[in-house]
Amino acid sequence: MTTNPFQSQSLNDWLFYLEQQHPTEIELGLERINQVAERAKVKDLGAKKTVLVAGTNGKGTTIRFIEHALISMGYSVGVFSSPHIHKYNERVRINGEMLSDDAHIEAFDYIEQYKAGTSLTYFEFSTLASYRIFQTQQLDFVLIEVGLGGRLDSTNIVEQDISVITSIGLDHTDWLGDTKEQIAFEKAGIFKPNTTSVIGEPIRYNSIQQQAEQHQVAQVLWAGRDYHYEVCGQVASAEPIWQYDNGVIKFESLKSNYVPTQNIATAITVLLEMGLSLEQAQLNELIANFSLPGRMQLLSEKPIRLVDVAHNPHAVEYLIKVLRTRTPFNQCNKIIAVVAMMRDKDITQTLQLIAPYVSEWHLGALPKNQRAASTESIKAILEGMGEYNITTYPDIKMAWAGAEQNQPDETLLLGFGSFYTVADILDSQ
Repeated sequence: MTTNPFQSQSLNDWLFYLEQQHPTEIELGLERINQVAERAKVKDLGAKKTVLVAGTNGKGTTIRFIEHALISMGYSVGVFSSPHIHKYNERVRINGEMLSDDAHIEAFDYIEQYKAGTSLTYFEFSTLASYRIFQTQQLDFVLIEVGLGGRLDSTNIVEQDISVITSIGLDHTDWLGDTKEQIAFEKAGIFKPNTTSVIGEPIRYNSIQQQAEQHQVAQVLWAGRDYHYEVCGQVASAEPIWQYDNGVIKFESLKSNYVPTQNIATAITVLLEMGLSLEQAQLNELIANFSLPGRMQLLSEKPIRLVDVAHNPHAVEYLIKVLRTRTPFNQCNKIIAVVAMMRDKDITQTLQLIAPYVSEWHLGALPKNQRAASTESIKAILEGMGEYNITTYPDIKMAWAGAEQNQPDETLLLGFGSFYTVADILDSQ
């Protein structure tokens, strides 16, 4: 056990301490975290079933819907997800609820006792602390969101029952590789022997199949092969009707909200693989009552004000699709965009995709975030595309306030670009 471990009764003190404990914010690899996990004995979460979810986009949405369904059925469920929007406590939920600061402090204190000089990143330490919390709860299910990639991500020390890959896109290329095959290989590194893997991405990446064979996965359930989902109609309110079919069970006339159907279909597949019984009316009620903070979150209907955490080309493509096809967004005569992004993202391609639909740009800085791209750099990228109706601000809250001024009812005010962008906008409300 650690000699002279850190101690505090303040969660903020602990979080500051965690941020200072490792020379880099990210260091992929399992050796260090495995050492501490073995000493602390936190690898066995004690749940009846554990699900580990990787993917470029859609991880949080897929987990949230599974959690939503399980709670409605009366099961106990723990969730570890990241990043948070408002406060650290959002990262761990038990039965849909955040825990007290004291619960997190107790878990941090426990893990600190077993560090024994091993350096951990903020994410590694918080992963272990969440696993300790789950151990103490006697849960039916635990749902874990991978942080970065999968193969070398700190979450990948558990022996899960079901592995999920929600989607494959080009993101974190400095860490995961610059092709989708390379990224798919890293994400499929979470597979475990004699378990089930659910792939929400319909493209058959060879690297996923190779990983499945190498890890001796019992079965791979692939969207478009083992289960299917497709839009089959439209209702008057412009909400698409869709159906799900896995060859054994078929749900017709499923409702939609603004959440990607791909993620809901993936979640349904996981729930069925858990051995749970689902009915169409039950699913429609779950969909109707489902939302996720920061994802297509409507702040005002007149004028329309919307925020979304879309931060890469894959996510922005879906955002554009919704804005162009769904009421009330497609009734707006122009889009006013409020943007801040991280400099390690594909800013150029992301903005190129949405620029044809944007009339005004309001760029805000994120001065407390070292990874944030400067407003000047984003402005230069936009000007290189021929975009000149651009205003810059010292911070994103001021950018949102500036864009709100004199916004006509028939326009759409859209804030996007990162979790941090949305968090600051929501904090200003």
